[in-house]
Amino acid sequence: MKLDTPLSQVRVLNIGIGWAGRVASMLLAEQGADVIEIIRPGRRSHPADVVLDRSKRLVELNIKKSGHLEKVLDLAKSSNIIIENMRPGVVERLGVGYRQLGGDESGLVYLSLPGFAAGDPRRDDAAWEGSIAGATGVYSDLSPLGRLIGGAPVFTCIPMASAYGGILGAATASLGYFGYQNSGLGQRFEVPLADAVMSAMALLIAELDGAPEHYDFPALDRSVSKVMLPILRDVRESLSGDHISKIQEYLRANARPGFNTYKCKDGRALFVCASDHVAHTRSFLETVGVYDQLISEGMTAESPFNESKTGTNINSAHSMSEFWRDRMVQLLSSKILQKSAKEWESALRGANVPATTVQTTCEWLQDSILLDSGVTMDLEDSEFGVVRQPARYITIQGGGVCSQGVKARIKEGENIDWKGEKVLPLITSCGLKKEPLLKGVKVLDFSNIIAGPAGGRTLAEFGADVTRIDSPTPLAGPFATMWFGVDVNQGKRAIILDLKTKDGRRALSSLVAQADIVLHNFLDSSAERMGISHKQLQKINPEIISCQISAWGGTKGGKYKEDPSFDPVLQAASGIMTRYGSAEKPVLHGIASCVDYMTGFLAVTGILQALVARKRGFGGSFVRTSLAMGAQLVQFPFMLSHSSFKPGSEPSGQSSIGHGLGQQLYKLADGWAYLGCRPEDEANLASLLGASECTVDAISTVVRDVRFEKIQSQVKELRGASLTRPESLATIRSERTRDEGNRESNWMNSGSFRLKKGVHPSGYMATICEPTWIRPDRSPISDLAPAPFPGQHTREILGELKFQKGAEKEFIDKGAAREGWDVLKHYLPL
Repeated sequence: MKLDTPLSQVRVLNIGIGWAGRVASMLLAEQGADVIEIIRPGRRSHPADVVLDRSKRLVELNIKKSGHLEKVLDLAKSSNIIIENMRPGVVERLGVGYRQLGGDESGLVYLSLPGFAAGDPRRDDAAWEGSIAGATGVYSDLSPLGRLIGGAPVFTCIPMASAYGGILGAATASLGYFGYQNSGLGQRFEVPLADAVMSAMALLIAELDGAPEHYDFPALDRSVSKVMLPILRDVRESLSGDHISKIQEYLRANARPGFNTYKCKDGRALFVCASDHVAHTRSFLETVGVYDQLISEGMTAESPFNESKTGTNINSAHSMSEFWRDRMVQLLSSKILQKSAKEWESALRGANVPATTVQTTCEWLQDSILLDSGVTMDLEDSEFGVVRQPARYITIQGGGVCSQGVKARIKEGENIDWKGEKVLPLITSCGLKKEPLLKGVKVLDFSNIIAGPAGGRTLAEFGADVTRIDSPTPLAGPFATMWFGVDVNQGKRAIILDLKTKDGRRALSSLVAQADIVLHNFLDSSAERMGISHKQLQKINPEIISCQISAWGGTKGGKYKEDPSFDPVLQAASGIMTRYGSAEKPVLHGIASCVDYMTGFLAVTGILQALVARKRGFGGSFVRTSLAMGAQLVQFPFMLSHSSFKPGSEPSGQSSIGHGLGQQLYKLADGWAYLGCRPEDEANLASLLGASECTVDAISTVVRDVRFEKIQSQVKELRGASLTRPESLATIRSERTRDEGNRESNWMNSGSFRLKKGVHPSGYMATICEPTWIRPDRSPISDLAPAPFPGQHTREILGELKFQKGAEKEFIDKGAAREGWDVLKHYLPL
């Protein structure tokens, strides 16, 4: 039987010209949507076009020309989803704005991807990738040194705005179409790219006033962070290169032994992420051959939640004394130096330890195992021949639905039209209901750390009833479970079940029978043992949609599928760390901001597309994605290779300040600024600024003695040019935080991003991002309750199941369910 694709016969028109809209439409096309993308005549080519255009039909039309505009209008009126990321007001001037096309009654899902939100003073400015990154703290806070002592911003060529705007755009379009299926009504959505970037910075900007110092990132002694670092910030401009090197060495020396980079026999670097995790830490130390020695010398192996201050606990890096931390690093460094990086990678992964050789993107693309696994693929392109590139980012498979293979781009003529008949919803307009689009959808979230939980939290933002299910005893420490959870476990209820017990399995069956979605990030073998593999879930609930986030899985699974991993490991393996630093000194590109959140949003997109398919009668399905796919999507412009292009020539390193003259950070008289303009305007820009010639050096010389406001006024004379101040997350936090309880009715129109501050279950005042990244015109986004204690709602949830009265007490008394972790004495252990 031929299976249909999840989005078959869904018509998508992309009239945007930016990367974000092209990423969003690509992710819809990969699930079978009929995507027509309008190309502006003379569009400047980019190596990434071959990936961004795949599975689409492309047509070159000049929308300023009447005949061509009429064709665009005809396609728009007969589409299901429209994506645009032009500057605010342009689509209305062209006559293809949402209201002009019929508004809600038209049934259109209309997605706008502006650079900045309504109410932001930068709303009408040219929103370049670099200007958005600067405005969202990317250049100031992703670099560990910049976050600690300030100084020159550090440019990154990872396109955070386009990548995160694209994935959230695809999720939003899928959400909107699901809402259309339920009501017959359309809706306009806005995903400001600046807010999309902030969705990835949520853990970096979150703050708990007065929390123990070991939850700082990086964790430093308070005397250093509160006394020395402010002094260093004040004298930052006077620090020499030697001073900076010594500070960097101090930070490296304070790195956790299990979260570190080690030099190997072949000179290559090995990155290991096995800190504060009972199983991973022990396996790491045993495989390298230092565990027994450390124990014999006086170290202990206790719970990472242990609050004792002996300084000897192998499983608690934050409480380890300086002596034992240095001793552990010394022994590990000596042992690891005895074998090559690939030998250690194989041995450690075989022992279930998240580790990798630090690689470039070229090395990643050349990996035959990733190719065989369907993480990467070869696709024949009419212009470039065989192109190595990421495989399909999301795989959806069920009884009546299956994701299609990725297809090469197709260029068509002006007479292009939609394929097949337009599918109409079963329900036509039932009134303008102002309620969340996922109201009534029940989600069971078994995932942990960041990617999966962020996906569950996002479903809660859309109105889903999300229940987090924890095991009786955590393996990971409080930083990963409780501190990360401050953001990613908001809006959920929490239950603890022991799935090794008969009654625990009985409770699970009852929960699954009532659920719509199960989300987890366990390996296949672990999911099978827990009873949550897709086949096991299907036997309980044939209509269930289950989603698995793996570390290394591709469309075909693959040899690495059962290997564990975390965001930083994929950064090291896929070339992100070497691009942000170097092969000799790789640098972490922010905590979770690169891979974890991206992967969580991929999972959400797949789940929403599976809900669309189920609504159309295709039944439940199995959704799969992985950290490996997220790592590729976030750096999409460089994740391809063919005869005419190889990644590696892009700006890299901690001294990088931009792409060149028209896209670069410049030092002004009163600080740094990001200057962006179109390539064809660079000569005019140099002339406007009074530069002696059209070069970076000439412009740098002119602007270094001029203040921001004056240069900004000069730059505004060029349409398509803008000047943006790089902001720190501390500044954004201070300017964009509201007191909880004082939620203004127009908060969605008050500018880009928003944080709230209020009393938190941890006992500290918490400042946390609000979900402003997806802004529907009509359907509300849920205001999320703080992340609960593990097991906080166990009794309540059990009481809702169809057991005899009082059964919840029996479950708890037998140990099949619990109301907390025995090892957790405080929300954030001291």
